[in-house]
Amino acid sequence: MSFRNYGMVKSYAALVGVILVATGLLGFISNPLVGEQTATQTPLFVTGTMHDVVHLATGLLALYIAFMVPAAKQAAWVIGFGVLYLVVLVLTLISGDLFGVLSMFGKTGNSYGVSGGDDLLHAALGVVSIGVGYMAGGASARMAKR
Repeated sequence: MSFRNYGMVKSYAALVGVILVATGLLGFISNPLVGEQTATQTPLFVTGTMHDVVHLATGLLALYIAFMVPAAKQAAWVIGFGVLYLVVLVLTLISGDLFGVLSMFGKTGNSYGVSGGDDLLHAALGVVSIGVGYMAGGASARMAKR
């Protein structure tokens, strides 16, 4: 992978990682963007404790890809990350609360599922990740043939 492609994949994975970790942490405090629905507040993206933990875990995975995976393998890892999010999308389309997993450990005991906005974000994250990984990997393969 060329240095330019390495920078693109690394920057993308780092940005996604920071956003997901921040989203996961925000879910634990009261705010209008992400978190549990209460009697006085409905965030833009309703999440529960387990959903916030998933954001933290996948954010840490993206940061691992950005800073620990060797440059030659980052494109493949980012593609795998995208596939993971598309699998999550399909599973949450089948069962909105991911077969009960997302409702576990809720602060208020509310059962909820992911929303259409969540589905759109999961789809975008999956497709863009696969695209970034493919572009970087494909470009490096073309460079190697020269």
